[in-house]
Amino acid sequence: MSKPQPNVLNWEAAARLNIAENGEVLVPTSGCAAWLTRPVYHADGLPNALPDVWVRAGVYDRLRMAARALPPGYRLVLLDGWRSKALQQALYQKIRSDVAARHPEASAPEIDQITMQFAAPPSDSQTRHSPHVTGGAIDVTLADETGAILPMGSGFDEPSARSWTDAAVGSPEVERRHLLCQAMFQAGFTNLASEWWHFDYGNWVWAVAAGQPAAFYGPTSLPEGCLKI
Repeated sequence: MSKPQPNVLNWEAAARLNIAENGEVLVPTSGCAAWLTRPVYHADGLPNALPDVWVRAGVYDRLRMAARALPPGYRLVLLDGWRSKALQQALYQKIRSDVAARHPEASAPEIDQITMQFAAPPSDSQTRHSPHVTGGAIDVTLADETGAILPMGSGFDEPSARSWTDAAVGSPEVERRHLLCQAMFQAGFTNLASEWWHFDYGNWVWAVAAGQPAAFYGPTSLPEGCLKI
């Protein structure tokens, strides 16, 4: 097994960063013609997954900007946004199992280290929390004009070196990753280096990557009365 990459989530920086929560609500994304909403974990039957993709209102507005920035022939696809702690727990265990199956020779600490490149452990901490629990993290991909998902060089949530955004893959896939990143960057998002599909805005991951003095999205919950499963 190759040496595990260092953790891409800077937990030490997260613990030092101030979060000036702005109180924006979570909003559903389905029904918007600017993109396709395909909640992947609900489709896969993961426990506690939602039948819609929820994001902060400011993220919703910036996703519209990103969708408009794509060239003709491409459509933005939203796969996942806000997650509950229960869903984060289920996802972390799923990816850890995938990593263990891919690396049967790895020790438990090595499996944990690789897993944390692709999924944050669930936490109740106000400073060391999963970016998705803020509603400021979004997982996206690209489709063609017909809505068919396009190859991007690795599978979504594939816990391998192929999933790193700058991984050396075939040229069509590299070009699509560049198009996706350019559109998302233009809208103000940052990208997680180990996941070509993961982008952040307003949360601590974004603040650290963008050199901002504070984040304005902390852990949040669905509005009261919303459908939760």
